[in-house]
Amino acid sequence: MSANGFSATASLLKKEFIEHKIPFLYVPGIFVILIFGSFFISAWRHGKNWEMASMFVPANEGIDIFNAFYSISIILWLGYLTLMLFVYFSASFSADRKNNALLFWKSLPVSDLEALGVKTLAGMVMFPLVIMGWALATAVLGFVILSVVSATSPLVAALNSGTNLWTTLNVEISSLIFVSMSLLWYLPIFTFVGLLGTVLRGWAIPAFILLMVMVEVIESIVNFAQGGQISDWLSFRIEAPFRIASDMADNIVGNAEFEVIEIVSVLNFVPAFLSRIDWTEMVAGWLFAAIFVYLASEYRRRRLAA
Repeated sequence: MSANGFSATASLLKKEFIEHKIPFLYVPGIFVILIFGSFFISAWRHGKNWEMASMFVPANEGIDIFNAFYSISIILWLGYLTLMLFVYFSASFSADRKNNALLFWKSLPVSDLEALGVKTLAGMVMFPLVIMGWALATAVLGFVILSVVSATSPLVAALNSGTNLWTTLNVEISSLIFVSMSLLWYLPIFTFVGLLGTVLRGWAIPAFILLMVMVEVIESIVNFAQGGQISDWLSFRIEAPFRIASDMADNIVGNAEFEVIEIVSVLNFVPAFLSRIDWTEMVAGWLFAAIFVYLASEYRRRRLAA
């Protein structure tokens, strides 16, 4: 990539960040404030009840609360990120058509395909890094609060067996791989709704939902309400990463004496998670994603040239 091309890419990434910083930067911050604020209100209003409940917690029965909740929070952050990226792709591929902004992109030394490639890069790398940054910031804040509360609340102290930093490191590495693979799995869905957005603009998400419903209804009619292969495949495509993680956790949590490290250990989680991914589906999805981005870029190019 030439210096001009790299500069243009950096400028476009910055433009994407500025235009979409509310859902990826500000809203997560509001969520964090609300969640921790609710916790403090609960502690203030029900502190005495917490103290009484601590008497019923058996000794040496605590768990690593910090890493347990941090692991759960990664799932929640991924759910939020997936939803926001779905909305982002549905709008960003066609957002340039507002106020003649498409002419701005045309003034830069990038093609329509490169422009959509930058948008895809922003959605798959830049914004996930922002959300993971929020996840890490939340973890640091949560660790500080947990340490203070454990020192002042008998209930939390009884439930908390202490924070294992080795477990935290494993959570970090495992979560990065889990989030990365999940986003790559959803890439064809993101780019498909982006293609719909290029053509239908604000109707992309309703059109996507309508297509899913139509497939479900048609297959139910054909198969006498027994579903069908396409519906099952769509469900599999949407649920796979979360279902794999859930099944892996259930297998371990089924043991009453499980430790958090057993779930998030890099040596346990990563090979098991990667081995359960349907890599044929994954690679095929990447190919379809490339096709969707190309078709969207061709539509943009031909529309402006018309």
